[in-house]
Amino acid sequence: MAPPMLVAADTHEVFDTLILSCSDISREQAVSLAVRAKSMGMNVLLLCDGNQEESLEIAASIPSNGFLMLQDLTAESMEKALTGVRNGEMPMPGGLANHLLTSVRRSAAASRGRTPYLTPREQQALGLLAEGLSNKQIARRLGISQHGVKRLVANVLAKLNCPNRTLAVAVALRDGLV
Repeated sequence: MAPPMLVAADTHEVFDTLILSCSDISREQAVSLAVRAKSMGMNVLLLCDGNQEESLEIAASIPSNGFLMLQDLTAESMEKALTGVRNGEMPMPGGLANHLLTSVRRSAAASRGRTPYLTPREQQALGLLAEGLSNKQIARRLGISQHGVKRLVANVLAKLNCPNRTLAVAVALRDGLV
């Protein structure tokens, strides 16, 4: 099978939407076509096989402006989806939306459930941060340099995925780390 190609007719017609069926090509090919179409200013409408969980995952990973399930494909549904895409909407069947939301919720719950591993020294530093101590005060308490404290605090911030000390303390209190 020859690789799929993005072809524009030589009739000077303007094409604004690529309709891409994911059932007969690989994920990489679909992504490549979608990216090329988008770089040409086109919208991308994906036709998905909603009967398989894997095809929904593939569809979610392809840059697109809307989705239409193959089993729901009619002239009316195609016209409605194309009109929606042209109007800046993202047509998406309820089943796919539900699948994507469930996946996002699972991912968020899993990331919240993970307690980052903090070394004993990082735990000490986090406890002192929670007490509101400055780097200089933490250095005195731990018997290390201020530079050492900065490294510890930076490690704690990175492991807790926090941009600042205040948020790190809030996350630590919420997750029971201090």
